[in-house]
Amino acid sequence: MKLKNILIASMIMGASVMTSSAFAANVGDTEAAVLVSNKAGGFQTVVGNTFDADQVSNVFSDKFTFTLNGNYNASGTLSSTFLSTNPIQDLVINGFSLVKYDPVTQAVISTYAGTNVLGSGVGTEDYWKFNANGLTAGSYYLSVNGLVQGAGGGSYSSNVNLAMAPVPEAETYAMMIAGLGLLGVVARRRKAAKQA
Repeated sequence: MKLKNILIASMIMGASVMTSSAFAANVGDTEAAVLVSNKAGGFQTVVGNTFDADQVSNVFSDKFTFTLNGNYNASGTLSSTFLSTNPIQDLVINGFSLVKYDPVTQAVISTYAGTNVLGSGVGTEDYWKFNANGLTAGSYYLSVNGLVQGAGGGSYSSNVNLAMAPVPEAETYAMMIAGLGLLGVVARRRKAAKQA
């Protein structure tokens, strides 16, 4: 009976080792993105990652976190390298997005997805971009997902610019209030005319 339990346990362990080696390892980093002032009220950050030959066929999901303390508009680009000489360096980028999240629960609040505007995957350079207007104060991360395709690994880099969102002038609010007041006066006169 004891020998039977040992054999069953060793078969289960062997099967789990064989199963885990059949899947690609998941490589993922979470790093703080450094926001550098552009001296015009906005910020810029440059992030990226490099993968070597030991990481071929690995799936990666990288996050670069930062916090905004005001209202901003954002624009970001991402490009990956493709080197066709041996050993080939190629990444297949599957996703690039800006995500607002709750740092306590890690719940996603909103996502601004990027679009692939150049590459189509294997054997090409990927180029992605996104635009996000009306960002509010809170915690964000850039998300980059993909696959290390080339035998020599590969790399990607991303550049994100954040500009202060325009704030309406006091005159704009005054004109809006005056317009609403005028609509109220017109509605009141029409109502009085109907009752007369």
